[in-house]
Amino acid sequence: MIEKPTVLVLGAGASAHCGYPLGGQLVARLCALRGTPELDALPEGWGRDTAEAFLTRLSRSGHYSIDAFLETTPEHAPLGKYLIAREMKTHEMLDGLFPPNHSGWYQYLFNALLAPNGRPQFSGNKLGIITFNYDRSLEAYLHAALQNRFRLDEAAAAEVLAALPIIHVHGILGDYPAIPYQTDCSTTELLGISDQIQIISEIADQDEEFCNPMFRAGNAMLRGAERIFFLGFGFHPDNVRRFQFFLPENVEGKLLRGTIFGVGSIDRANLVARLVDAGFKDSDLPPDGTSCDNFFSHAVSLI
Repeated sequence: MIEKPTVLVLGAGASAHCGYPLGGQLVARLCALRGTPELDALPEGWGRDTAEAFLTRLSRSGHYSIDAFLETTPEHAPLGKYLIAREMKTHEMLDGLFPPNHSGWYQYLFNALLAPNGRPQFSGNKLGIITFNYDRSLEAYLHAALQNRFRLDEAAAAEVLAALPIIHVHGILGDYPAIPYQTDCSTTELLGISDQIQIISEIADQDEEFCNPMFRAGNAMLRGAERIFFLGFGFHPDNVRRFQFFLPENVEGKLLRGTIFGVGSIDRANLVARLVDAGFKDSDLPPDGTSCDNFFSHAVSLI
């Protein structure tokens, strides 16, 4: 059980072990749709020519992510969000979250959340989660693990899961478990799901105001934490800034740690230098080799 007030801030790398693509990988997968029958099944109003032109521009834009591209072409936001949602839904396979596939750090978290007597009692934990991801893989893993470990029905497991606060600051691919974690999804359902996600260009971003209610809730969660751990988070300056929290005076006395897996020494040095104004120290970012999956054994204990 997690007894110290703790917040996990999750970026795309936190669910990469579930098969979800990182920014550049998502761009590549969407651009690979050009010339395929996949573009013949778009909702009314988006023809193949429109989609082909959009994906060609994305491919040749030099952007690392589709969000960054859509920030410069907001008129394409609805189509972009639809394609994002469709790609993400293809990864909603429950078996992919469990052995013989890779459970990743989700397995460690699940066991850490159990009561000292081993019973499912998430409400006793002092943990909050803030995620920049649209996917529901974490919720689906915990929900299924509760059902199978303790022989709970779906409703009882959902009640336990609801005690764990999870904030999706950019929206989510459908409320969970109301919308099942599965690949099957009609065009109409996909349109509804895509409306629930927010890309950067749609966020009302002003320096002195919160972008949306989720960032405001995230700010409150961070202020109450003693420990803040970043998993698979890219530390984009705008994402750090939008919490209106990360300043030396606000993080003083709090334990900060984060993964920067795959980041080279030069990029790491530049990142550390940039984050100084946000209150981070060099020791807050373990050197390359510490991943989300080994973070709680190599860098810091969650319990």
